[in-house]
Amino acid sequence: MREFLLDLGSLFKLKNLDSYSDEELKQIILEHIKKHSFIEESLLELTEEFACSTEFSVRVISSINRILDRIYNDKEIYSFISYCFDEFIKLLPVENISFMEKHPELNLLVLKVASGKIKLKDFKKKIFNIENTLAGAAFRDGSFIYAPDVKKDERFDPKLSTLPIGSVLSVPVKFQNKIIGVINFSHPEANAFDEACIFFLVSMVQLFSAVITLFKLYNENLKFNEQLQKEVNRKTAELQKINKKLYKASITDSLTGIHNRRFFFQRLEEEYARSLRYGNSFCLILFDLDSLKKVNDMFGHPEGDRLIKLFATILKTVKRKEDIIARIGGDEFGCILIGASLDGAKKFAERVKEEFKNRYKKASVSTSGAVGCIGRGENFKFYKDYKDFFKEVDKVLFKAKKLRDTIEVIETN
Repeated sequence: MREFLLDLGSLFKLKNLDSYSDEELKQIILEHIKKHSFIEESLLELTEEFACSTEFSVRVISSINRILDRIYNDKEIYSFISYCFDEFIKLLPVENISFMEKHPELNLLVLKVASGKIKLKDFKKKIFNIENTLAGAAFRDGSFIYAPDVKKDERFDPKLSTLPIGSVLSVPVKFQNKIIGVINFSHPEANAFDEACIFFLVSMVQLFSAVITLFKLYNENLKFNEQLQKEVNRKTAELQKINKKLYKASITDSLTGIHNRRFFFQRLEEEYARSLRYGNSFCLILFDLDSLKKVNDMFGHPEGDRLIKLFATILKTVKRKEDIIARIGGDEFGCILIGASLDGAKKFAERVKEEFKNRYKKASVSTSGAVGCIGRGENFKFYKDYKDFFKEVDKVLFKAKKLRDTIEVIETN
């Protein structure tokens, strides 16, 4: 690939390319393509040899500019070649142009594109032997072959087309210094091409080979970028999935599967700020398992873990969808009830307490709880921030723990 890029750079008259990497060379050449300068200069030289008409030169340059613009819009090689041939037909003293490509495995040429009066459908055969055909000889020898009168050339098959062909010029097409196929120019009349015309057509094919090289280079680069983007997207999706899992793990209590202390205080701060801004009410409930130490002493720590998980399950059962529950310490749990009233929060706490007592059968257990609510008209002004609010409810929990099996409430005025 590097040798090919350097050859292409030389074709464009670019200098000091050895110090660049392959990717840098690609970008330099692609940028040079966009300027169109090399193609235009080459064509001006050709048109000076072929005709002195300024009008013709302008038409050639306009046509090539359209072809170069097409490079960036056409992704299918044969569609692009067909477009190029349609442009050439408007300019050149030929009636038909066709492109035959070497079969990837067999010693055959395959007709791929035909433009002009003779279309692809007009050809009775589309596969040609390289050994005994006019186009095959041009491919095999690597140089153009002109048959001024095809009736006198045994290599030409007169049954090739439904339309008349008088003279044919076959010119090999190169890609990366390798012959990949043949372009055939034909005319219904014999001796249709003079020496100047043949020179111009052969030169046009050489230029066309460069254009095809540019097309393939651009599309290879495009495909590489698309593949790279797909890989980036795939890796990004993987990372997002991993990050999601990591984030979930970072905010989840591993024993109970409910949220942990970190997430709880993050949400408490958010709800406090929302209440401060909009006057929304919410209630904070803190629970402490009175009986955890007793269960650990009687049955061991695995049973104590089962007791903790049971309490978390009860919280999940009783809570509403919008409520937040979390394990915030060894035997401490916190609940944030969004939009709840003081009376509603107290009923929630009492229900949890009774469910816990009734569902554990191995020993008598109890829990203590504290309830505090804030919002419009509910002593909001007494709390400096969410930490102060938590501290006040925690003080009330300390009081409830002394009493055991009770729910204490911060009463509002």
